[in-house]
Amino acid sequence: MGLPGDPLMVMREFARQVAAKGIKRVKGRVLVDATLFPEGERELGTGIVISPIVVNDNVVDVIVSAGAEEKSAVQLKIAPQTAYVTIINQATTGKAGSRTSLRYENEKLNPDGTRTVTLTGSMAVDAKPAMEAYAVPEPSRFAATVLVEALKAEGVMSSLAPSAEANYFKALSASYTPEDVVAEHVSPPLKEDVKITLKVSHNLHASSTPFLLGALLAHKDKKIDQAGFDLENEFLTKAGLDLRGAAQSDGAGGNAYFTPDFMVHYLRYMSEQKDYQDFYRGLPILGKDGTLSKIQVNSPAAGHVHAKTGTYGSYDALNKKLMITGKGLAGYMDTADGKHLILALYVNMVSRVAR
Repeated sequence: MGLPGDPLMVMREFARQVAAKGIKRVKGRVLVDATLFPEGERELGTGIVISPIVVNDNVVDVIVSAGAEEKSAVQLKIAPQTAYVTIINQATTGKAGSRTSLRYENEKLNPDGTRTVTLTGSMAVDAKPAMEAYAVPEPSRFAATVLVEALKAEGVMSSLAPSAEANYFKALSASYTPEDVVAEHVSPPLKEDVKITLKVSHNLHASSTPFLLGALLAHKDKKIDQAGFDLENEFLTKAGLDLRGAAQSDGAGGNAYFTPDFMVHYLRYMSEQKDYQDFYRGLPILGKDGTLSKIQVNSPAAGHVHAKTGTYGSYDALNKKLMITGKGLAGYMDTADGKHLILALYVNMVSRVAR
């Protein structure tokens, strides 16, 4: 829905592999072990829940279109279709030119672990369709639900388990042996995830990084995200960078502060590393792709600036405006005379009219 392709492709492939092993029924329950690091914290940019298990970026895509006439119900296209959440549509179509305002309310946890939520508000009759994604509050349960549904589609009958305590999975993990594997998914190389994170400014992937570093490289089971930042501190210190110009407490940069001087020195260091080309190719390109795809499309600089965007702000209720607390662009630029330059441009505390 949000992007071309099947959001449940990996889950369906798991189910096909299980069925191909001749398994017809799961005797017991289907569990999703999400104990690599704690699930539940929401990343600061979009409010999506950070979890070791990620299916469709931990959202259900909901594309909302205006009804045929004023006061009629809006139209919803939902993907993936799953019993995990039932969306009650109480949003209506407003007058032409009116402000679109949609929100989820009255979320309920049902006894069987599924969710019910109500979409309210209005959308102008002449408004273009809009994405109003529903952020799943319990990604592990969402993953288990869609996996069970995929198994049933392949003729494998199974049951869904209630949430299990971490201690339960710790005991169960003794059976995680190669001979017990019935299905497997091998992720693309890390550089591909880095490319996605940088190109589209993927907050969930970025926010997960400190947890992954702490769990997989530092091998911690407590204060895992702090362990990830400790590794980052060690990396930047060994790079000879002055950390007095840097502060960071989340992976996506919502709670992070870097001086232009620090960023320029960091980018220079990266340009000298053996995997620089992977990093460079991952950056958005001015007027071509990523978050810069629609910026300066006809500029002579289009295609010659590889840089990461960053924006953070808050609502100014006093003046009914948005306060952009930080907006930056940092990366590399090729000049007409063949120079390869580093740039870091920041603008802070700029007020703008709220839409």
